[in-house]
Amino acid sequence: MKLHIKKVVQGDMLLGGWLRSNVLLGLFIVFLFVLYITNRYNIEGTVKDIEKCSKDIKQLHRQHIMMKTRYQNSSMMLVLSEKLEPVGVSVSKEPIKEVIFISK
Repeated sequence: MKLHIKKVVQGDMLLGGWLRSNVLLGLFIVFLFVLYITNRYNIEGTVKDIEKCSKDIKQLHRQHIMMKTRYQNSSMMLVLSEKLEPVGVSVSKEPIKEVIFISK
């Protein structure tokens, strides 16, 4: 089958038997492309969600550690005040002030 410019310009090539017999193959390939693009788009969204959740988990872990430390410190102060109460020593309710030393 020779390809002539006249057949291409007139559109006879599109009416040929080979193209008509492979229309389903072409549609199947287009369907696969659409499926691939849709799948890729969904995967990118899922990856973004996973990254966001990972950042949230790290932040919650930090908050957990801070709260655990505060609880331990407050429970140690309570135990200390209970042990020192019979001796007559009381724990101060004022927060500790930070002292800055400047060396010359």
